[in-house]
Amino acid sequence: MKRLLLSMAILLSIGAWAQPKIMSLRIDDMHCKKCSDRITAKLIEVNAIDSIRVSLDKHRVLMRYEESMISGDSIRAIITQLGYTPVSYCQCGKGSYAYFLIPAEQSTQETLDKVKAIKGVKDANTNARRKSLAVKYHSEELSADQLLENLHKAGIQAVLPKPHECKEEK
Repeated sequence: MKRLLLSMAILLSIGAWAQPKIMSLRIDDMHCKKCSDRITAKLIEVNAIDSIRVSLDKHRVLMRYEESMISGDSIRAIITQLGYTPVSYCQCGKGSYAYFLIPAEQSTQETLDKVKAIKGVKDANTNARRKSLAVKYHSEELSADQLLENLHKAGIQAVLPKPHECKEEK
């Protein structure tokens, strides 16, 4: 009996550590039902994501996932590989994330320093293997287009992921 109670206590405490995380993404280039169905179908395949809610009119995807099994960056990478541009908001609502593709050789500390020096940027990181740049910025001070323009001015060869080709009308 003591073993059973101890086992249950351990399982309950492990469950308390593994709280699901909620992420809201804005995907401006998701503009039809076919787009939302494509994104939803791909995310459903991910075991760590246990619920997905799509609002096509608001261009939003809300999901709940197990952070111990997958990271938010990995989820955004999945959507990016489909040809869409996900932008996520901080939990506090005071910032946005944007993802760009960059040459692997620009995944350096010097690049990060240049990005972090741009007015309105809160944080940034690069991934040489994925050839990507993730930037957290204040959306009140800077739009994603302005951010891309400032990256180019700083000598960073960043591009947005290749847009998908939508076969339906907007």
